[in-house]
Amino acid sequence: MARWSEYDTDEERLPEGMQRIGYDADTQVYTFRDAQGGIWESAPGSQYGHLRRVHDAPPSYGEDDESSPTQPLTYAAPDGPPVSWRQEMVPLLNWFLLVGLFLLVIFWLISGGGSKRGTEVVRTCGEDTTPYTIKSGDTCWAIAEARSLSLDTLLEKNEGLDCDKLSVGEIICVPTA
Repeated sequence: MARWSEYDTDEERLPEGMQRIGYDADTQVYTFRDAQGGIWESAPGSQYGHLRRVHDAPPSYGEDDESSPTQPLTYAAPDGPPVSWRQEMVPLLNWFLLVGLFLLVIFWLISGGGSKRGTEVVRTCGEDTTPYTIKSGDTCWAIAEARSLSLDTLLEKNEGLDCDKLSVGEIICVPTA
């Protein structure tokens, strides 16, 4: 037995007094009439989902009423032209765009797009220093220790040097004296 078998008829799914009166196969829109005679349409592809009013109830004319029209009545939607389901989904599209942009920024930050990895500082060494190219496994402390220097002296000659982010191929200035 199917899960939704208890809701198979229009009487069980529609509000009281509302009945289905038509279906447009091209647009996949169902048409309903309420108890007062108003016409309602479903969203495309949805039989019982969100219904929107298309026409109000027609005016009632008496048999001897001379003001009854000789032409058939035409109806306009109460709030202007009908709105398509695409226009109703625009706020959802905006939400997905914001979420996508947020995820792109997060991935960019995680991948290191915000760090200074690609930016190399070009150092010009003075007369009392010599250039040294960083190799794999070098640390500031090991470079200073190998040349009998203090770490503070090495850092003074290389302003802006971050010992935690030494990259292979980077050039630093090592004091000679």
